[in-house]
Amino acid sequence: MDLQSLLNPQSVALIGASNKPGSLGFEMMEMIAEGTFTGKVYPINPKYDEILGMKCFPDLESIGHQVDLVVLSVAAKRVLAQVENIIENKAKSIVIFANCVLEEDLELEEKVVKKCREANIPVMGHNAMGFYNNDIGLRICGFRAPDANIKGNIALISQSGSVFSTIGHNEPQLKFNLQVATGTGHITSLEDYMKYALEQSSTKVIAVYMESVRKPEEFIEALIMSVTKKIPVVIMKVGKSELGAEFAKSHTGGLAGNDDVFQAVFDHYGVIRVDSLQEFANTLSLFSYFPEIPAGGLVAVVDSGGERNLLADDAEYAELDFATLSDNTMSELSQIQEYGQLAANPLDPWGTGIDFERIFTDSLTIMLMDDNAAIGIISQDLRDGYYLSNGCIDALRKSHENTKKPVAFLTNFSGTRRGEATKLVNNIPAPLLVGTKEGLLAIKHYLYYRDFTFSEGNIQEMDDKSNEIIVKGTLSEIDSLFLLEKFGLVINKPYAVESLADIEVIQHELDYPVVLKTAEDGILHKSNVGGVVLNLQNNEELKDAYEKLSNKLGCRAIIAPMVTFESEFILGMKQDANFGPMVVVGAGGILTELINDKFVILPNASRTEIERNIKALKSYPLLTGFRGKELVPIDTFIDTIQKFCHMVETLSAQLGEVDINPVGVKGDKIIALDALIIGNE
Repeated sequence: MDLQSLLNPQSVALIGASNKPGSLGFEMMEMIAEGTFTGKVYPINPKYDEILGMKCFPDLESIGHQVDLVVLSVAAKRVLAQVENIIENKAKSIVIFANCVLEEDLELEEKVVKKCREANIPVMGHNAMGFYNNDIGLRICGFRAPDANIKGNIALISQSGSVFSTIGHNEPQLKFNLQVATGTGHITSLEDYMKYALEQSSTKVIAVYMESVRKPEEFIEALIMSVTKKIPVVIMKVGKSELGAEFAKSHTGGLAGNDDVFQAVFDHYGVIRVDSLQEFANTLSLFSYFPEIPAGGLVAVVDSGGERNLLADDAEYAELDFATLSDNTMSELSQIQEYGQLAANPLDPWGTGIDFERIFTDSLTIMLMDDNAAIGIISQDLRDGYYLSNGCIDALRKSHENTKKPVAFLTNFSGTRRGEATKLVNNIPAPLLVGTKEGLLAIKHYLYYRDFTFSEGNIQEMDDKSNEIIVKGTLSEIDSLFLLEKFGLVINKPYAVESLADIEVIQHELDYPVVLKTAEDGILHKSNVGGVVLNLQNNEELKDAYEKLSNKLGCRAIIAPMVTFESEFILGMKQDANFGPMVVVGAGGILTELINDKFVILPNASRTEIERNIKALKSYPLLTGFRGKELVPIDTFIDTIQKFCHMVETLSAQLGEVDINPVGVKGDKIIALDALIIGNE
């Protein structure tokens, strides 16, 4: 969708413009007047001849020519008629402020969307707060806001007007090239705005507040664009909880989706996910000030032992390691410390406090000069006019000048008496990170993005018979296992029987002990109905168990060797409404429901991505020789997962659900013991 006429218009008509101070129509006009927009502006209201020095027109027709953008600042009940008129006058795009959900006209929203969709016209809204294109000095919004004509490099796209306002207006050190409050996004959606922002040369980081996706395929396209262009995408995705997902659905009308699936998509494309608005702001600040990220890790100087302890504890919470510095660096650092102050990272160089600015400057400079230092911070609780704050700011500035490496000021406590001090930090130039945890998480994200490498999994070639595989309905366990075997997974070879006579035929092929399982249709979870008999030692025990099982559940059964294993895992697949087939890996057996230890990946996940997720499992120690268990070669485990991913990718259109539980693991033996495959009806 071409959004030039919407977000970069040459002409703007404002229906509902007003001369009444305090009204939506007046503040909309003030926002336009304060800007540096050089295009044509046409206020429309039959009551006025002029508004804020601009000629006012009675209606759209009286302008006399086509306009790029029409902004509707009218009551919801008037929107449909205005939209019809806008389309008749061949305007190219629309912004609708009003919420078109009315008790007296339940079909209003549907009618407005239908009209605009048929006209193939980009629409921001309904229920949109507007947008700012600071590159051209145009701000379309019905509420007064600060920071007119300030340009930046952050593109903010929010499905919440409140978050649009909070992130966009409450932290002056965040500077934007584009800000969009999408509204409901029925026609022009979050994904379209992301793609537009990624095409702008002024964009250095994308900020997204997301409740749902309307165009999953275009969302993926946008993420691929971000990877190609090396522009970080920072997303705050809400709707993790059941209640939050329900609220998200009611707010935007879209599906919040399964959170594990979103996380899988984010992980695959290197999206940085944040969980709070402060973490959001801190992360955006870092990328905005320092888009280029050097090699190495974090070095830190603090103004007290207590603050250092807090920093160390919160770094562990954030799973952020401090850089290991060379022996030469540590020796140099030690030589400039006062008596009793030990060289370390993080460093507390405050001894007597005499000449602290020089010691802080020299210390941070020495640390940043180390090859393993990527970014340096000074942590002190910032306050306007405070000598210690001013000295720390000067030390940060000089350290940056000496090394040219990224630096940031970290204030552990966010108060209101830091406005002037924040400006001094920003003039270094450097960001002020607010909150210890949130600041350290931002640094972790910053370094993670630098180290992220995008790659797709290698899809293996199958023989020509792969296109002959047809999955319909619920496959039997035997058919399920043999299908897995076609794709290279190791299975526990099963035998199908329907009578004692069948057992007689195969009894000489069986390797005791064996397991007997019901194979009757409709019994998906056999253990729950007593449909599994373990550890049968000989032919007599097997026949006796079969008679009892067939009398209870039916004659169809499976016999397979008893396999000893030390750990159980699960491989699964499910279809997601937004993103299609997803692969699930986790602890198996009873642990599947007991501890919910799992991860979700896309079928085309790379080996690196799979390995990172495996190592994050709580059950990962079971693969590493924990308490005398055999070591499981991680490459062998990854091979098994990739073979399953290959099957899912190849048969994605046919598969509805797959459950391989358990996958028995012992040393280098990884065997699918039980499988359930359901076709995508």
